[in-house]
Amino acid sequence: MALRDHSLDDRITAAAMEEFSSKGYAGASLRKIAEKAGVTVGAIQTRYPSKDELFASLVKPFLDDIEATFRGVKADYYSGAEKDLLSQLKSSMQHESDAILHLIFAHYEQAVLLFYRSAGSTLAHYFDKVVQSKIDESAAFFRAAGCTDVDETLLGMLISTQFESYRRIVADCPDARRAEQCMQSLMTYHFGGWAALFTSKKWIQGDAQHEV
Repeated sequence: MALRDHSLDDRITAAAMEEFSSKGYAGASLRKIAEKAGVTVGAIQTRYPSKDELFASLVKPFLDDIEATFRGVKADYYSGAEKDLLSQLKSSMQHESDAILHLIFAHYEQAVLLFYRSAGSTLAHYFDKVVQSKIDESAAFFRAAGCTDVDETLLGMLISTQFESYRRIVADCPDARRAEQCMQSLMTYHFGGWAALFTSKKWIQGDAQHEV
């Protein structure tokens, strides 16, 4: 059996990153990637049986870190369910936004691929699934804190709007310092909305009393 030539791996992934970044998943061509890498299409398919698997391999380090981050935020959520709800929500939102911003700039090219170049791939709706998981966790968190009647439709709208901020950061703030400034303003904006809703109590009811 012929040994795999590992010297080609970096050339293939570099060429794939260039092709997917330029043309998106749908417009990218394995033939073009092979030409840029100086290999055959067969050499790529030996390593990645499909274009989709090649694309997924490029963003996997980013995805792994996202999932680890959300596991940590989830633990942070539930550790505070018995504490002052609004204060814990603010702390969790800040923790989450800081962690995601760090990940975006640790994996900036991969973040661009996931958010803006993944249409047509199996990862096209990955972030939608992350948002839905966050909605489910948040609803469970509020119930654990004593809020018995959560409007999950409104909750979904609120969290989706908050998460869209992360996508916009990738598109509009390629400079990390500027992104941090924008994120701080966005978190102030989003938390102000949450605080106003808690004060009005128009969207959530329960036995717990929430002080702002």
